[in-house]
Parts: sequence; C-alpha cells; structure tokens
Amino acid sequence: MKLNSTLSGLALASVLASSWTHALPSGLDRRQSETQGYYSPATNGGSMLTGNTASGLGEPLNVIVSGQSDSGVLSQDGFEEFSRALYFSPGSCLNISQGGYQTANLGDGNGAKPQTNIMRYNFKQGDGGTCLESLKGGNHFRYWIQNGTAANSGAIFIAASVELNATLNHAIAPNGYDDGRDQLVGNATAGTLTSPGGFQYTVSRQSSSQLLSGVSASQINHDIGIDGVVDVLTVRITKNGSIGTGRSSASSGGSTSTPQQSSAVSTLTLDLRTSAVAILLAVSVASGLSLVL
Repeated sequence: MKLNSTLSGLALASVLASSWTHALPSGLDRRQSETQGYYSPATNGGSMLTGNTASGLGEPLNVIVSGQSDSGVLSQDGFEEFSRALYFSPGSCLNISQGGYQTANLGDGNGAKPQTNIMRYNFKQGDGGTCLESLKGGNHFRYWIQNGTAANSGAIFIAASVELNATLNHAIAPNGYDDGRDQLVGNATAGTLTSPGGFQYTVSRQSSSQLLSGVSASQINHDIGIDGVVDVLTVRITKNGSIGTGRSSASSGGSTSTPQQSSAVSTLTLDLRTSAVAILLAVSVASGLSLVL
C-alpha cells in the first residue's frame, strides 16, 4: 500500500511538472524576462520579423518597451498616451486605410496576431496630423503586446520605420528601419516628456544585438538591410495625469505646452488638413497608387 501511494504521488508530480513546463517558458527564459523585461520570441516558436506583408517578407521588431516599465504605460491606452508625448497619434488618416494589418508572433502562445495599432508622427498637429504624415511621409510604427499565457511579460514590441511620401506609394526609405528606430528612441530619451493628459515620463535605453542577429536583407520587406540592433526602453511615469484629456486639434502630445489657438487659426489648421487629404486622394486617382492613408 505504501509503495502504491508513493507511485501515485510520483505520477501526480510528473503530470504537474509536465503541465507547468508546457504552460510557461523554461526557468532560464523566465529569468530572462525578469532581468530584461521581455521574452525572446524565438525561444517559443515566434519571430522578430512581422508577417502578413504584401511581399511575404517581414519587417523588424526593432524597439521593445520593457515589461519592467511602469504598469501605466503597458496597456494600449497607457502606451498610446505615452506615444502622444512623442507626437505620435494612433490609426490612419481619417481612419481610411487601403493596407492590410501586419501580424507578429511574439512566442507568447497567441500565435501570429494582428498589430494592436499603428502610430504615425503627427507633426505636432494632434491626431489629425496623421494626414500630413500620409502626405509627406515620415516616422511611423506598428506595435504588439506580449501578453499570452506562455510568455506574459507585458512588453510592447515595436516595428518602427521611416516611409516615403504618397507619390512614392509609401515605400520604406533607404535605411528606413534603422532610421525609424533611431528617431523614435532618440526623441524618447532626449529628456522629460509630457503627454496631453499631463503625464510626465523619463525613458532609459539599453540595446541588444542578439534578437535580430543573422537576419539578412533578403528576409526583410523591400530588401532593406538593418544593423541588427534592438533598443529596449524602460519608461517611468514621474507625474500622473489623466488619459484622454488635453487633446485638441493643435496638440496631441509633446514635451511643451501649446497656447490656445484662436478660432481663425483652428479653422486654418482644419483647412490645411482637408487640403492634404484632397491632395492624397487626387494623387491616388491620378497615378493609380495603392495608398495607406
């Protein structure tokens, strides 16, 4: 009887151990998340390249917001409030898009999932400024949150790049992936940032050359080479605010406040945006381009 009880106990322990092993990454990987604030997607069948592009090739996930950042930054609402402090606004121009979502497999058990959102530089013109980015080109990024049960670090993985203007069909600029990362990270680490809702942030940076090591230009969308560096950001909230407040047509982020505009100036800003959209549509019709607005 004692022998049977011992065998039953060993069998139960084996089942529990097996379940735990399949539910979470290995002990080494868990320590990696604790020290670095993210899990490497490759350790659990994921990739540091996006999917679902028109060419079938990927775009590099070249910036990570560490899961060791303050929790108020690691939700969609909190991260997009932080992004507005860098003058990035969510979505496409007037929510019009002719491009498909990209996907990413972060090795967290969620498989290849669509981007959480796309953020575009708004030229300090609030959310409507994304129309100017669609016209002129510039910095933009897609992002995903690593929050599946197999690797729940809470980290935010970002694919940043610089795109060309509308007449060039928004192709990625030469060296556009590295430049997109460097512009985003450089602005984020330049000093104290202030969001429209009054949050203040400081950002520290570390870099990894391992996550994208061995990736060649032939694997990357538009056949653009990269230096293989991934910047890992840790964001601290130094002053609390209110998400969603303080946004206007004039300013939707940044480290400096914008004086209240007169109605005439606001009307002029709106007219400029309307003109930008009209130009985009005219260019699209005239040249047969497939634009992502």
